[in-house]
Amino acid sequence: MAPLELQAFADEHLDAAAGLLAERHARHRAAEPLLPDVTDFRAQVERSRGADGASGAVALRRGEVVGYLLGGRREDPLGAHLWVDVAGFAVREPEVARDLYAAAARRWVDEGLTRHFVFVPALPDLVEPWFRLSFGASAALAARETGVETVETDVAVRRSTPGDLEAAAAYDRLLWTHLTQAPSFSELVVPGDDEFLDDWRDTWEEEQFTHFVAERDGAVVGHLLLYRRPEGDVRVPPSSIDLANAATDPEARGSGAGLALTAHALTWAYEHGFDTMITDWRMSNLEASRFWPRRGFRETFLRLYRSIP
Repeated sequence: MAPLELQAFADEHLDAAAGLLAERHARHRAAEPLLPDVTDFRAQVERSRGADGASGAVALRRGEVVGYLLGGRREDPLGAHLWVDVAGFAVREPEVARDLYAAAARRWVDEGLTRHFVFVPALPDLVEPWFRLSFGASAALAARETGVETVETDVAVRRSTPGDLEAAAAYDRLLWTHLTQAPSFSELVVPGDDEFLDDWRDTWEEEQFTHFVAERDGAVVGHLLLYRRPEGDVRVPPSSIDLANAATDPEARGSGAGLALTAHALTWAYEHGFDTMITDWRMSNLEASRFWPRRGFRETFLRLYRSIP
């Protein structure tokens, strides 16, 4: 086999990278047909290329590009980190991922970016080389078909109103708090009650959100938020809606509250013309990482993570 040549990603590589992404996506859609039928893959790569502080590498064999990796700088409450989005990586040979990372990561670390996030299609041969780079699976993106669903439960689900503001904020805070506990150990500082209230206050005025609450004996025991996520990348299917937030009272878990909310949301989405529902969860959130696959959600991408000491 001809030796691999590694170069810094440049504009001259855009077309070849787009071709590789098209190949990857065709294979990905064969495994998960709900993924969108993208036509302009160069635009997808250009979006990754245009990220803040973007840099990366390409791998060539006999002058032909056989892989690329592009990452950009992002900020969160813990500081700056490196982010490779859903179109930021494609290879013809899975093992080339390790060479690309070796070529690109030195600059990232030199720039002080020591937390690295990479989105990889949930295809075992594409994921496995990253595990051998000391990455772990930190989150999953997933999708499933909508449809009319029913469950036997004493929980009533209804569309929320502005009068449910305090309940929505409280359940969002509950989720944040849950993620600070074992085994997630999130280091994000849980905001105060007023911040959660402010975040949720305009929910009922914004058309992209649909919010439901579950009640038992007149008391709210859980909630679920749907979000009309913009289309346009290789993750978001057409006519889809995002299950963006869900939580139930810990004392109500296992009693059917989550099942009722999910069934109601899937039915509502189906009846309102949404063919697909997407969602995501942290792998270390034991409850979510078990509940959603059991509800029929299939992993589409894995968010891989590495922190360099």
